[in-house]
Amino acid sequence: KEITVEYMQVIKDMYNGVKTRVRILGGNTNDFLIGLHQGSILTPFLFTIAMEELTREIQDEIPLYMLLTDDIVLIDETRDGVNTKLERWRDTLEAKGFRLSRSKTEYLHCNFSGSEGVANGVTMEGVVIPRVEMFKYLDSIIHENGKIDEDIN
Repeated sequence: KEITVEYMQVIKDMYNGVKTRVRILGGNTNDFLIGLHQGSILTPFLFTIAMEELTREIQDEIPLYMLLTDDIVLIDETRDGVNTKLERWRDTLEAKGFRLSRSKTEYLHCNFSGSEGVANGVTMEGVVIPRVEMFKYLDSIIHENGKIDEDIN
């Protein structure tokens, strides 16, 4: 996943000194410098590359996580494993200036083994994370019972 110096320079040059202005009632604002364009086709790609690099040291050898731009899915067979991974990711990202959203973080328990017991208590910094019955990831619906009926409909 190495990116050559030439590619990095091209990307930097694309955004170097870019200015914009905002149309407001009665005219436009003065020009101001902007960084990476929100809505640019490159934005999610560049963010993903940055996240991959920033989290390289905590990524598992066999990746039991999915990362796409600002969405992260952590996978483990146990609640304790999920809690451990969540804290490692939170510690790593927050040490580098990012913040995991406490209001958007949720967890889904899929009991594929059929064992008894309810997986409760996924936490972030001691705060219980809300459990959901399903969630959408990359336009696919993942349901706690393992069925994909809602994704097909």
